[in-house]
Amino acid sequence: MQSIKSKPSISLRVLARKADAEKYEKLGRLHKHVLVLLRSDRRNDVVNQAEGRIQKWEERDLCSRFYIDSWRRLLNSDPSEMEREVCGDAPQARALAQNSPFSFLMKEVQ
Repeated sequence: MQSIKSKPSISLRVLARKADAEKYEKLGRLHKHVLVLLRSDRRNDVVNQAEGRIQKWEERDLCSRFYIDSWRRLLNSDPSEMEREVCGDAPQARALAQNSPFSFLMKEVQ
């Protein structure tokens, strides 16, 4: 007779999806906050700090060229570009949000 086993993997997958959704929700809040700051008198400070992080990524070979080039382009664009590409449903939105030069602002986001 076979023993009947519960399927913990299903509940673990559900928990993993929930954790993933919560992570991207927080990253979404972060980048919406960044958009507000980029449209404020804090823009230069925020851009300078983000550029410093991107420079570090490049110098230390910390991430792929895709993130370095994408974030540099977005920092030099109108904030509406970042809104479309990072906060919208663009194919690369989650990847860019996850590899963001704005993590230093996370403490400002609830």
